[in-house]
Amino acid sequence: MQWHDKTFAQALDWAAGAHGDRVAAKVGGAALTYTQLAERARDLARGLLSLGIAKDDKVALWMPDGLDWLVARWAVPLTGAVLVPINTRFRNADLRYALGQSDSVALILAPGFRSVSYFDILEHSVPDWRAQPRDGWRTDAFPQLRTVLCAGDEVPGSTLSLSAVEAEGAALRRADDALDRAIAAVSADDVAQILYTSGTTSFPKGAMVAHGPLLQNNWHAIERYAFTAEDRYLLTVPLFSATGTSVTLTLFLAGATLVVQDHYEVEEFCRTIERERITASFFVEPIVQDIKATRAHERYDLSSLRTGSGVPLGPQSIRWVIETLGVSQWVSVYGLSETSNAATRNRWDDPVETRVATVGPPSPGVRLRIVDIDDGSPLPPGKPGEILIKGYTVTKGYYRKPEETAKAIDSEGWLHTGDLGELTGDGRLVFRGRIKEMIKPGGHNVAALEIEEFLKTFPGVREAVIVGVPDTRFGEVPYAFVEPEPGETVEASALLRFCKDNIAGYKVPRHVAFVDAWPRTSTGKTQRLALRERAVAALASEVVAPETIDG
Repeated sequence: MQWHDKTFAQALDWAAGAHGDRVAAKVGGAALTYTQLAERARDLARGLLSLGIAKDDKVALWMPDGLDWLVARWAVPLTGAVLVPINTRFRNADLRYALGQSDSVALILAPGFRSVSYFDILEHSVPDWRAQPRDGWRTDAFPQLRTVLCAGDEVPGSTLSLSAVEAEGAALRRADDALDRAIAAVSADDVAQILYTSGTTSFPKGAMVAHGPLLQNNWHAIERYAFTAEDRYLLTVPLFSATGTSVTLTLFLAGATLVVQDHYEVEEFCRTIERERITASFFVEPIVQDIKATRAHERYDLSSLRTGSGVPLGPQSIRWVIETLGVSQWVSVYGLSETSNAATRNRWDDPVETRVATVGPPSPGVRLRIVDIDDGSPLPPGKPGEILIKGYTVTKGYYRKPEETAKAIDSEGWLHTGDLGELTGDGRLVFRGRIKEMIKPGGHNVAALEIEEFLKTFPGVREAVIVGVPDTRFGEVPYAFVEPEPGETVEASALLRFCKDNIAGYKVPRHVAFVDAWPRTSTGKTQRLALRERAVAALASEVVAPETIDG
């Protein structure tokens, strides 16, 4: 099957016809078949069109993982609008930036998640949100935002009921052909979603990816994992992530069942594998370490597992998953939000050592190049350098960031990843780490500069530098060096509380150390490596920073 020239609407119809009454997704005790998911997505799409949502409009989706999220994930692109998944862990500053920078005209949200109220967070940007007119919000913070839809049985008076909008769309099934007209106007090259990804700049960048590339790349994943309609995949990463949004496509095209947990806990993870006879999942370092520490694999039957993938995982962790958990058909991958998810994948039946040591060859239609970090010259196999990627999967650019787009994608169409790797003689990629100043706590890409710029908004902070330090559970966590303004005193506990209240938890520094002078190069640049070595040494000798915070 070729999906380069297809759209989400065509994929939705095809999969519903091919897989019909099979269960597409299950969340707790609730489930949707392929037919039901397609019907609900079309109903919600009609409802969105009736609200004035039009082609190329941006629609933000800020909800915990669940069936409503999946329905909206398909419905928005059907209208020709662009889906903007919002990180469920975003707080005040994070949300303000993503919702504003994306020019979202509509926001679909849940009241909150667990103990966190999303409306309390929204109130920091829109203090009068309760008084906003349901038929058209008008706010200084978000000039483009005009419609807010809320999931749940009881919704605030300034918002529209998501279920009511879907019901209105259902009532229009035979009386209105607006959806057919909208679908006909969408092309495979149109942007389907914008994924915000941290990089080397101080704020996240919205990578624009199109219908056809997303579908084609995730169709190729089916063969690499040997997915069939009999597979049952337990999702361990959030649906809003690049992996989450892509898994929804891969499994849907394969006819498999996606099993979603609204939050991770190691016992429930293993219990779900046993109960649902899960055949595949996505592993991150905290999951592996939790299972090891609790020996949960000895109390639950995990024998149904056969395949999976995960990042960032070192060779030892991968071997442990293969040998101890029995995930014998493990598939190592490498990708970015900018490449419609995976750019390289091994095959499930490649030799084990190949799947452990490399992240595979490029996907069909994708090219790799390794270049010298200093002069950009191509390097031969076995020589490490920057990873460059070219092909149909590469982003159309960063939304409203032309300069960043030009820096990332050169005139020949090569995406400069800022990552370090090398090629084997047979063209497989070996990932060696990150060149850019970025950390990856628990699998989340976070620009150090993003956290630094935020820390400097706290009263009394003159300068801040973030480095990544090793962590047994999360792989890597932020460690903050902070220089106060002359004569000012900054309380570490207050600084950390400020972070916890305003930015996602994984961005919050786990350790804070105060400095009055910085190690500098001859050109005046801060020597980050020296700071990292200082931090690692302090932690190793238990001369820890004056304030720490638990994950």
